Amino acid sequence: MNQDSISFDLGCNFDYKLFDFVDQYDKKHAITSFFGKLKNDGLPGGRTASIIPDFTLDQLADYVKECQKRDITFNYLINPLSMDQNEIDPVMGKKIREFLHTMYDMGIKAFTLNSPILIKYVKREFKDAFVTLGLYAYPTTIQHIEYWRNWGVDEITLDHGFNRRFDLLRQLLTQYKDTDLHLRVIANNLCLRECPFRLAHGCFVGHSDPERFSMDYSLVNCAYKKVTHPAAILTAEFIRPEDVHYYRELAEETGNKHFSIKLIDRTRTTDFLHNVVKGYMEESYDGNLLDIVNWPRAKTIATRPDQADAEKAAAGAPTGAPVGAGGPPAGMPAGGPPPWVMEGRPPRPGEPEEWAKKNGITAPPAGMPPFGAGAPMGAGAPPMGMPAGGPPPWVMEGRPPRPGEPEEWAKKNGITAPPAGMPVGGPPKGVPQMRWMEFMKPEAMMNYGKTMHLPKLYVDNKKLDGFLEHFINNNNCSKSLCVNDILEEGQTAPNACAHCSTWAKKVISYDEAEVAQWKQLCAGVLQSIEDGSIFR
Repeated sequence: MNQDSISFDLGCNFDYKLFDFVDQYDKKHAITSFFGKLKNDGLPGGRTASIIPDFTLDQLADYVKECQKRDITFNYLINPLSMDQNEIDPVMGKKIREFLHTMYDMGIKAFTLNSPILIKYVKREFKDAFVTLGLYAYPTTIQHIEYWRNWGVDEITLDHGFNRRFDLLRQLLTQYKDTDLHLRVIANNLCLRECPFRLAHGCFVGHSDPERFSMDYSLVNCAYKKVTHPAAILTAEFIRPEDVHYYRELAEETGNKHFSIKLIDRTRTTDFLHNVVKGYMEESYDGNLLDIVNWPRAKTIATRPDQADAEKAAAGAPTGAPVGAGGPPAGMPAGGPPPWVMEGRPPRPGEPEEWAKKNGITAPPAGMPPFGAGAPMGAGAPPMGMPAGGPPPWVMEGRPPRPGEPEEWAKKNGITAPPAGMPVGGPPKGVPQMRWMEFMKPEAMMNYGKTMHLPKLYVDNKKLDGFLEHFINNNNCSKSLCVNDILEEGQTAPNACAHCSTWAKKVISYDEAEVAQWKQLCAGVLQSIEDGSIFR
């Protein structure tokens, strides 16, 4: 039973280790809900479908049973910005209603919905169902909240703009303290403050393909904005672990017993979620804030639980085995080449030694350049059997080879067999493909992939002590423009606020050369999407 005055909802990637983290760190039993969604349920959601961990209905049923044993609610997500009219489609509408019944019969009694039609259906059909209104309904005012409460929702996910408006939060918690309406805020999202592109982005991810990922222009643009103006990171309305107590105190002050904090993200690795659970349950995190918020780094995207056994088996498979088998090149850890090799940059000081220690190796893989920042970039031969140009283009681009392409590539590079440990015939089974891949220029596709290897920005979380007090005591955000974020250099305005930009100079550090290189790459990718030059 929850012994805290607030509760927490945790994004679920379907790894059973999450239960271990809850047992270890959640001493007050404050994590009362997991939320998640199947990759192949045929329904849109609030995240790009291709990166959702792959789970079957039977596996979900077992996971829900484990939640029930621990008195944790499993909240199923059908939460896109738009259902693309599927609720009223005679065929799809029937399938959606049948799917809701399947979930309910499985033991799922909580759903996150944005569709007014589905909300009415669920509340009418299942008398004990609990309906959460998702973020993509964008309840931005008190009037919005009252409309949705009258519509029948049990819980409302508040727009990020409420997070630092303590005056409004106090008013809301007071207004609804004697009702059954639950209110929750999201702690560790990192959306731009009052982002004007959020509706476009929500539509984009809601129409994504579960098997093929698309170029996410909004995501790249968002990262570019934050890297270009790091103060934009601080203007995002995140809640640090150390600041949770302010929200608890607000709930206690108003006497509201139905206030919760949502911890994301269900598309992230178990290591990432471990840091999130530990940090927010201990209400302290000593490190880079970007390690526990929704910062779009490729290395934190979830590994599908269904791939775990295959990956273990692959580590010992012989050279030349079928697709998905075959271990890494000699001396190469299962995670692949070092990050500086994958990202096409020189290693940072100490990075090679740290990488080698983490992967349990004491010497570079066969043909890999020597460790250490002093080693020249590109020194040494490529891995055994690998031509100087690197892996075949279809491997780098994550697609099947075109007819005759393997033979042409082999002839060009003077080899007659696949490189040691290189799978044959394209990417392993289950790896999502890119949409419109066959029309894209190979180098443009590779550049797009590199945008997700963001430069290393370090936001010293502990140095942010005291940052939030400005918003508690004197929040004028609704009337202000952000210096070095919304305002461009050289612009002035009588209502300009420099709070976040001033703090950014104190708490955010980065390598200027690395940032400049990434920005140049990223700007080119954005333009190539805008003008279509990313295609052949």
